Amino acid sequence: MCRRHKKAETNHSYQDPYLPDGRFDLEAYDAMMHMQIKNGAEGVIVGGTTGEGHLMSWDEHIMLIGHTVNCFGGSIKVIGNTGSNSTREAIHASEQGFAVGMHAALHINPYYGKTSLKGLITHFEAILPMGPTIIYNVPSRTGQDIPPPVILHTISHSANMAGIKECVGNDRVKEYTERGISVWSGNDNECHDARWDCGATGVISVTSNLVPGLMHKLMFHGKNASLDSKLSTLIKWLFQPDQPNPIGVNTALAQLGVIRPVFRRPYVPLPLSSRMEFVNIVKELGRENFVGDKDVQILDDDDFILV
Repeated sequence: MCRRHKKAETNHSYQDPYLPDGRFDLEAYDAMMHMQIKNGAEGVIVGGTTGEGHLMSWDEHIMLIGHTVNCFGGSIKVIGNTGSNSTREAIHASEQGFAVGMHAALHINPYYGKTSLKGLITHFEAILPMGPTIIYNVPSRTGQDIPPPVILHTISHSANMAGIKECVGNDRVKEYTERGISVWSGNDNECHDARWDCGATGVISVTSNLVPGLMHKLMFHGKNASLDSKLSTLIKWLFQPDQPNPIGVNTALAQLGVIRPVFRRPYVPLPLSSRMEFVNIVKELGRENFVGDKDVQILDDDDFILV
């Protein structure tokens, strides 16, 4: 069975910036990566939900994993999201990802069409031999939970299972950590308690795109209910019920002047009222705690480019 990591980790669910013609803005991508490394991120998820991997071609996906490995692989763990609802496609993508040097793969369970519990097991058993793997459980997106028996009695016995990114909640986190399984919280609003009360290894964070230093402090510097509360307004803003991730983080990074205000459809920016609210959140938390060095702006609708 996989062992619980003793060292805390803050892994970064990375946002991918674009140029006005829809191509990746690698200059902005690299600049943001330097900010994350400087602020203590141990790992980066390339092409995950926040990075809009579901809007990429596989050629784009593997190119970006390879670019990240080549430029930053000596300083940070590169975890490529090579999951798919097709087992055959997930295997092929993982082969390519490991071939370009990624350190581990992130694999979601088959979504949309879903499968049986036996199908879940056969899916992961086919993928795990490829290399170190983090299983990603997020039923709110996939429509299907990966229940504990699938993890505990089958796939956790693979030497390549590095752990789980768990979004069901902290009761589930604790159930796994008590059995010696490494768990990264997938919920920024619960990650403090997941880490300090439930034994989580760390967090795979969206909020760290904006305030990497504060998220690192939340995971490494002991229980800190005050900081957790301080961050709650920003986290609630990022994860508004009718504005799914990565809409909020994309809007925020554009307002901070860190990326160009370019969105790949079907994503569109948060409404003006939310953009105005973000300016106040930045002032409350302190501009110095956010990435970038430009003043936060209220962007007009016409400032955004949809590609």
